[in-house]
Amino acid sequence: MDNTCQLRQLMTLGANINAIGIEERFEQIAKMLFESFAIQKGEKKYLFKEIEFYFYNKNHRDIITYPRSSKPLCWYDNRFGGIDLNFKSNIECRESKKYNLDDNAYFGGILIRQLVCVNEVGSSKVLSGPLKCAELFKHNGTTGSFNEPQLVKYDNGMVGYIRRSRINILQPKQKVEDKVNSILNNYYVYPGKEKLYDDFTIFKGKLYRYIRCDKLMHDEDTNMVFISPWLKDKNEGHPEFYQHLKGVLNEMGIEFKELKSTNDYWARDYMPIQLGKDEFLNYHYYPNYLVNIDDIETITDATKVLRGMGISCRSTNLIIDGGNMVSCGPYIVMTDKVFPENRKKKDDADFKALLESELGHPVIIIPWTSHEDDVYGHSDGFIKWCGDNRILMGNHGDCYPEEAASIRRILESYGFEVTEMRFKDKVDSPCYNLNWAYINFLQVGKNIIMPIFDIPEDAIAQQYIQEAFPDCCIRQIEMEDIAKKGGALHCLSWNVYLPKYE
Repeated sequence: MDNTCQLRQLMTLGANINAIGIEERFEQIAKMLFESFAIQKGEKKYLFKEIEFYFYNKNHRDIITYPRSSKPLCWYDNRFGGIDLNFKSNIECRESKKYNLDDNAYFGGILIRQLVCVNEVGSSKVLSGPLKCAELFKHNGTTGSFNEPQLVKYDNGMVGYIRRSRINILQPKQKVEDKVNSILNNYYVYPGKEKLYDDFTIFKGKLYRYIRCDKLMHDEDTNMVFISPWLKDKNEGHPEFYQHLKGVLNEMGIEFKELKSTNDYWARDYMPIQLGKDEFLNYHYYPNYLVNIDDIETITDATKVLRGMGISCRSTNLIIDGGNMVSCGPYIVMTDKVFPENRKKKDDADFKALLESELGHPVIIIPWTSHEDDVYGHSDGFIKWCGDNRILMGNHGDCYPEEAASIRRILESYGFEVTEMRFKDKVDSPCYNLNWAYINFLQVGKNIIMPIFDIPEDAIAQQYIQEAFPDCCIRQIEMEDIAKKGGALHCLSWNVYLPKYE
């Protein structure tokens, strides 16, 4: 079945499909529209950027939906001046042009809120708002022929999106009862008003608006590294390693500076995540492994570190750990440790939606179980994005094969191809207290610095990394003492893109 036939089938919902099935369809359709379709008018193509779903049947009484009868995948000029892509819709209409809202009725469409016009040289222009998008479908009244926009196949690659509630459902100060009563003017038969008031309130907050996310920043985009000065402290740090790392950075031509006002030599965990060239997100860093009275003074306040750096951040009050955010294509991968740290159950869908809304990007949650050798639950101790849809995974499977298999299955379900490092069958006595750390290497642009430990796994790990990053220059640095404390190069550093270091 080709994409268009599959989409047409997905957009045929019917009178009896239940609410869970409808919402599953919304997810499948949004993914297809973002990744595999565009609107073409003349020579120009328009990619879907923001869409809203509306559908009514007896099991999903989203009364906000405007009635219509239509085949699937037809354009519909709605009463508010916007354009919908219709679901298969069927509702009885009398000569008075009023409808029968009975159990046989089913109807709806996808409102187009934003489109991105992509021309032949790759630049883009955003059509923002339903009225702007609808202008594509307006005839200018001249005698020339009108090229009606067409839904066409378009391979947009792996695309991520987030969900938010629909907007402009109620006017300012408008009551739910008044809004529903005005909607019911379209019908001569309908269910009880009181129940419809309740339904409206429920559906008003549903996360039926899907927004395609812009490209995330990745290690390959960075050009600058920051390190905590505690790393060179003679008593609390590792001064010899600091000097060695400084030399390697200089030899590779990587710009680096020291952070100020830090409380330990780990830098990744408390510093903001860079989401775009000019977009940083600061979060509440309060990990459970540092909240006892002996460790709490080591928690660094990133707002103090950022003073004078010329970097502006937006903030969230969610408890997040910088080591637990790995950018992978359009996604951010986190372990499920983020749930209990925010006092949520690990299957809390509302919290995941909030997390994605705060980050502004979709999140992939991978499972984590506390082990004696891992109390941190950082995703950067498990995986590294290699470009496109490829992920390199550490050797977690050597010790915990079931957990590693679960992580792999989840990543593959999002379309990633996963390569796992494995040492168990390649060396006689694997050093598991160290070889986990190879995946925690530092990449800045096309340069990679990886940890080594003078063990047989060093050469095998380098081969894995070189094959995953064939265009990168790789240097090694010995860091056994640091790795035994639970972190490696990625944990020690904060690499970002700053325009002044281009």
